[in-house]
Amino acid sequence: MRILVMGSGGIGGYYGARLARAGNEVVFVARGAHLEAIQANGLEIRDRDGSVWRPEARTVRYPADAGGTFDLILFAVKTYDTREAAAAIEPVIGPETCIVPIQNGVDSVEEIGAVVDPARVLAGSTLLSSTIVAPGVVQQLGTNFSITIGEPAGPRSARVERIVATFHAAGIDQAVATDDAQQGLWEKFMFLAPCASINSASGLSTGHTKGLAEGRETVLAMQREIRAVGLASGFNLPDEVAKRVEALYLGLSDGHTTSMQRDFAAGKRVELESLTGSVVRRGRQVGVPTPIFSAVYAILRARALHDGNVT
Repeated sequence: MRILVMGSGGIGGYYGARLARAGNEVVFVARGAHLEAIQANGLEIRDRDGSVWRPEARTVRYPADAGGTFDLILFAVKTYDTREAAAAIEPVIGPETCIVPIQNGVDSVEEIGAVVDPARVLAGSTLLSSTIVAPGVVQQLGTNFSITIGEPAGPRSARVERIVATFHAAGIDQAVATDDAQQGLWEKFMFLAPCASINSASGLSTGHTKGLAEGRETVLAMQREIRAVGLASGFNLPDEVAKRVEALYLGLSDGHTTSMQRDFAAGKRVELESLTGSVVRRGRQVGVPTPIFSAVYAILRARALHDGNVT
């Protein structure tokens, strides 16, 4: 496949590198010091097992600089850059191009589809802890990861199966083709948004709140708030989904942190609106109260506005 990685940070950089190492023609899109370092020295991947390697791949500042169109666009920019990035990929979208967003939150399919042909957009979600530790260097942090891809509505299709097969050929056996991509998106949302919100508000790792009865119950109650919003919105979130999300949270290591928490601490722009804020807005739309999320959102938005890290 000819693959464009739109956003070559921890998530896009890692998956793109694995796909490039398997022989796909991968072009990375990056910017700033990260772009300069990759163009000078290549993208360095540091795996959890201690191995270090560099894939053979081209890196550009703008998608149009890559020339031609792509079979697959792996869309991995931060959510606050979604619309700008969607406009940037328009010149390299062909009649058979598939766009797979692997971002946080549940808004990506709609937001990308509002800018480009929505028929090109699939639904994707991933659980992967990986980050840029220095310009041009991506470090895998967690031992468990997965990526789920499906049609935004309806069962898996031939194009979904083809993309997943490409991931499998790259040794990413955790890639799954799904018949209910929205369930996968909301399941990750139920897991990530409470942790990201509470960790960001407290400035502490997951273990500090998980080990405290009041903290643990607060996170679990926030999971229930998201599930109630999702059910009221018409998504399929049966009891087993809630049980998986709870088990995943309870199984996290004490030192676990989230990307939004790390961005708050570093004074960077934060994905507050696509995580905490999205729960509150969607709850209002369907008439479902979200009292805990609403309170935490007010605190975090005040902090983000004070620091100039959100608009």
